[in-house]
Amino acid sequence: MHTLVDTPCPEAPWLRERWATEQLEAVAGPWPVRWLFPPNPGDPPRVVYPFGGAGGLETGIRDVLGMDLDIVGVELKADASATARAAGFQRIVADIRTLDPDHPALRWTTGLLLTAPCQCWTPAGKRAGLDPHNQQIFLDMLTCAWEATIGVWQDQECTDECPDTCLECFEGWSGPIYGLDEVRTMAGDLTDDRIGLLAEVVIWGLGLSVASEDFGWIAMEQSSALPEVIGEAIREEFVCAGWLSTDFHVLDAVDYGLASRRKRTFMLASRHRFLDPASVEPVGGIPATTAAQALGWPEGIRVNTRGERKTAGGNCWSADKPATAITSKIRGWYWEHDKDRRFSLDEAALLVGFRPGYPWTGSRSGCTQQIGDVVAPPMGAVVVGSLLSRPWEDRLRQYLADIYHHTAAEPSHALAA
Repeated sequence: MHTLVDTPCPEAPWLRERWATEQLEAVAGPWPVRWLFPPNPGDPPRVVYPFGGAGGLETGIRDVLGMDLDIVGVELKADASATARAAGFQRIVADIRTLDPDHPALRWTTGLLLTAPCQCWTPAGKRAGLDPHNQQIFLDMLTCAWEATIGVWQDQECTDECPDTCLECFEGWSGPIYGLDEVRTMAGDLTDDRIGLLAEVVIWGLGLSVASEDFGWIAMEQSSALPEVIGEAIREEFVCAGWLSTDFHVLDAVDYGLASRRKRTFMLASRHRFLDPASVEPVGGIPATTAAQALGWPEGIRVNTRGERKTAGGNCWSADKPATAITSKIRGWYWEHDKDRRFSLDEAALLVGFRPGYPWTGSRSGCTQQIGDVVAPPMGAVVVGSLLSRPWEDRLRQYLADIYHHTAAEPSHALAA
């Protein structure tokens, strides 16, 4: 039962009247009906998660930190959404660009998680994000995102000739001067429209700031190849909006005990309090975990990642070290001395920090794509724990000890190449 609010709410009549479920669903959609009402004491904080994926970041929050947050993720890919739901997380299957932060169900949102696709900054995406033409369009999108959420500064004061009820002359921010659709349409001039998806961190960050004073933090994950000019431009938008901390950190999950390399850029932004940049660093060093230790393999295994094709970086890595960065291509990796010995889904996921048995959903290639795209759960714990002043180091050590026990050397189900 929802608690009615005993205050005039002309723009939200459901807060003072009993509405039928169908009416509430029509107003709330696609967000949960409960979000139309203020949280009750003890309810978990509400968090919006664009580009939610298969649930890696949320696994870090729930299973590593032990935190209860009311996170609703938005994800366009149905298989990734199905995986997240099967793991116990909430998903809306939609393009985040069709949704706006000024929705009435979002007025009590406290946090934002955002993990936009990062291929446009890497060789896999032909580094389109490094093109000066694309960067200028992106920077223009950020400027327009400000004007579509906060507006422009007006400082025209009333004169003696203005009536007492004058609504045109005032000092302050104007509010939106055009719609978010106009900002998002600018991405059509990019050579890779995935670049424009990163602008959603400013669109949603500033939009939710306007909607609610309770909105107070953002955690963003991106490629470690994110250009400094792009990161600085994003930071500047939040500095101008009065946020107290907007810090960028390049972190490699292998330094936090993960059995594979996963170097990423993280933005931690806090609106109402200053963050300690050192909060993302472990007090004591966390021992490295080799792939063989994590998977229970014997020593001396080498993994072939490119078949017979020779490349400058080689086509094998030693399992007696942490694995190379896991991508969707792991579906074709095999033991160098045994081409039939390939990775199971559990083994691939274990290398990026998931417990065995995570409910990956979809085709085998689709599942490995999800594993390659996901935020490593340990890093989700580090970043969100640091943002919300939740001790994470001891919990992370215990989680890694739990998942990296010896497992069977033979996979339960091998992946096809």
